[in-house]
Amino acid sequence: MKRRDFLKIATGSAGGAAAIGAAGARSSSTSAAVQEGEGNNTTSGNGTSGNATTSEGDSGEDGGLPGAGTTKTVTVAPNGQLVFEPETVYIQPGATVEWEWAAGGHNVVPDSIPEEASWEGHEPLEDSGFTYSHTFEGPTGEYDYVCTPHAGAGMVGTVVVNESGQAPGGEGGGAELHPEEMGVPFQAHFVGIATILMMIVSLVYAFFVLKYGESQHASAPNKE
Repeated sequence: MKRRDFLKIATGSAGGAAAIGAAGARSSSTSAAVQEGEGNNTTSGNGTSGNATTSEGDSGEDGGLPGAGTTKTVTVAPNGQLVFEPETVYIQPGATVEWEWAAGGHNVVPDSIPEEASWEGHEPLEDSGFTYSHTFEGPTGEYDYVCTPHAGAGMVGTVVVNESGQAPGGEGGGAELHPEEMGVPFQAHFVGIATILMMIVSLVYAFFVLKYGESQHASAPNKE
């Protein structure tokens, strides 16, 4: 093979790999833009956009409390274990926590609550299937509670009422985001194809240069 012909082939292959990578990036960006547009144009029953959904009653009911209409569930003794699951929940003022009994012989009794709070919990021992709920309108702070028969075994829980309804720093505040949802649109197979092609072209080019770069096989036929 002539050196000039080989360089043409190598250059064309490299260009093709770059074109594939660029096409993949454009396709990913277009897909992400379409998805973002769909999310922004989706409306829910209460008239809010798809990426800013709020709970019913947030706009005026319950004194305009930010968490009004929101409910979080705590399982009491899941699978018979002496725990509350989750042990700690974060809510906004006006949100409701509902305890669901998975096993009998347990209760929900406040142990330490903020000043001026009036939560009394549910002291009677209940059986599996029972539910108890309470709306925490405030004040903000930590509402620690226990199951009195099993407090010594570590059956304790906490309701944290704060303005964000999330743990400090956002921990535990929501589901893990996909990279594309964090503004990093990409499709791995396009990147992989382009990378593999570039590696192959580089290896073939290096092989021919090292093997035939100074030999007569790489020279022009009429070259003396």
